[in-house]
Amino acid sequence: MPEHAPEIANGRVVVAHLGNGCSACAMRNRISIATTMGFTALDGLPMGTRCGELDARVVLHLIQQKGMSAEQLVDLLYRRSGMLGLSGISSDFRELLASDNPCARFAVEVFCYRVAGHIASLAAALGGLDGIVLTAGSERTRHRCAAQSAAPVAWLGLDLDEAANGEHKERISRPNSRIAAYVIKTDENLMIARHARALVAS
Repeated sequence: MPEHAPEIANGRVVVAHLGNGCSACAMRNRISIATTMGFTALDGLPMGTRCGELDARVVLHLIQQKGMSAEQLVDLLYRRSGMLGLSGISSDFRELLASDNPCARFAVEVFCYRVAGHIASLAAALGGLDGIVLTAGSERTRHRCAAQSAAPVAWLGLDLDEAANGEHKERISRPNSRIAAYVIKTDENLMIARHARALVAS
């Protein structure tokens, strides 16, 4: 963020990681304050095949009414839920965005709604918000999510620049927006290499 979005880097920022595994993190001065993950990564945002936040009664229902075993529940919640379960088509956001199937559209709409809700929740944890960064996943996924999640969080002060977002620019909020919004590509392999080098050097 200091390189791509210096004006918000040390402020109150929600970073949403929108890959096949998804999470959002509230950061103040680049230090994590809260995250959408819970006891495990199964909580929070719906992911490619993981369910995300779920009413615990669902699990009880599946045990009591469907007779599912612990192994079957693990398979369902980790490998057959999320975008795959919602759409019944695919866990790949790119395929869902390219599809004109109503179930694919439904899955994407649910996902974007959940992203917006968690951004608002994390903003509360920060006591306000200076910026939003969408990262990871495909470029099309990030910008589509920005377009659909912007309206529900406009009340926080986000004024989305639809033209900039449509052109897949890095900064996608208008200059007078109270909250700055960015879409920044991540490089997880580079970060792993940096941490490994630091570990070896120490």
